[in-house]
Amino acid sequence: MSTLYPRLLPGETETLFGALPQEVEHGAEPAAVPGLARVVYAASGGTRARRDDLTVIRYEVLRVAREQGFPARPGLDARHRFDRQVGRILHARMGISPGEASQRQVWAYLALVLLPDVCAWRFPPNDDGTFVGDRFKGTDLTRHTLARLWWRAHVLYDEAMESDPYWLLDVLGEADLDQVMARRRSIAATPALVRTVVRVAAEPGHSGGREVLRDLLKRLLRLTAFLDLDWLDEAELKALVLRERDESIANLLL
Repeated sequence: MSTLYPRLLPGETETLFGALPQEVEHGAEPAAVPGLARVVYAASGGTRARRDDLTVIRYEVLRVAREQGFPARPGLDARHRFDRQVGRILHARMGISPGEASQRQVWAYLALVLLPDVCAWRFPPNDDGTFVGDRFKGTDLTRHTLARLWWRAHVLYDEAMESDPYWLLDVLGEADLDQVMARRRSIAATPALVRTVVRVAAEPGHSGGREVLRDLLKRLLRLTAFLDLDWLDEAELKALVLRERDESIANLLL
């Protein structure tokens, strides 16, 4: 059964997001006990997250942020390590179902109430002092500071690898992961397909580079428009991906 998380109402989301520049400027930190005022929950489908659960999530994400050099502006590699480690933490700790994780206001709560400081460190304000709404409000989960990391971990979770089911998170670079996850309603809607693509990329001498990956994703995107790939088993998916990858390589060599 899924854990149900607090959801910020739209009006409260806008209020907190509007106050974010002032909060960051004055160095305000969230309350030690996560606030639960002016939130709602799903009426059914699981049990509500406890304050202790929320506190643990905040503590672990904050620990990773500081280890990677925040609140100073760390380098690109450190920011990417933060993303991968936080994805693991969120997916392993939250106990949330994909349906609950699809709710924008859940992520608005996490970014604007539970972890506003960390989210502002990861995606600081623009030169004019304003923040990008998608990173906090959940208007686009593929761009939200935290939601995008949970969804990456969920789609790439490899239960067959008991020693480290999140190993696929470390195979592709940030830009390549974004290429895959930006297609969450098509390619990434079939997690087994994504895992197969990344496994093929992990094989020595088989990745073909970024241009091949991008062309491969375009080919798979066209296939998902009229084929239901959920019915294919692991061997069939790998054969499909290898065939399309070889077509991509041949096409790019022309």
